[in-house]
Amino acid sequence: MEEYFNPSVGFPQEMDRFPSERIWVVAHKTVAVAAGLGVMGLHRNVIRPKFGNFILLATVLVDAEVSEYGQALDYNPCIGCKLCVAACPVGAISKDGAFDALACTTHNYREFMSGFTDWAQTVADSEDAADYRSRVTDSESASMWQSLTSPPGYKSGYGMAVCPGGEDVLSPYLEDRETFMDTVLRPLQDKKETLYVLPGSPAQGYAQRRFPHKPVKELTGGWQPPAKRTP
Repeated sequence: MEEYFNPSVGFPQEMDRFPSERIWVVAHKTVAVAAGLGVMGLHRNVIRPKFGNFILLATVLVDAEVSEYGQALDYNPCIGCKLCVAACPVGAISKDGAFDALACTTHNYREFMSGFTDWAQTVADSEDAADYRSRVTDSESASMWQSLTSPPGYKSGYGMAVCPGGEDVLSPYLEDRETFMDTVLRPLQDKKETLYVLPGSPAQGYAQRRFPHKPVKELTGGWQPPAKRTP
């Protein structure tokens, strides 16, 4: 394609828009759905009919005539199993299809921009090393360091991990659902891990009620809804 078009480039994140506007230029999931590559599942990942949600998306933008346009799928590869609902540790995914984006980003994107801002504020607010270590565990510091030195890691890609939608991944679930639950879902539910929430949020109440064995940590810095931002 580079022979006929411009060389491939990566679009920068428009960080000057943060935090009031979206920082991405292209919404890959929306493009993928419109092109007929798949359908958005309850967990807000695109589910391909063959590969399920175990895919990586990229978008090619061209200013040229094309011979054929894709069409959105007329069926949904999501089988409605609700395993993503059961796996989400902060209740971001509801059975009725509602999605709490703020709960998801606060926890799952802990080591992305908003979470990094909260961590940086914690460093600035700490009186000394001992005070910092009373606020942030060694494993949290190591995890943040890892995400700063390589692509940041998601805290809870559990909706993707448990999703059996797609021809290539559906058989193990249909053939033995109990084993699938025991080996795929329950280890994630039983895992002891820190959950990151905003104070007083629905996610906080859900996490404490549904997963009492998982420590909950309130985040007061970083990204906040516009109505709650302080000058």
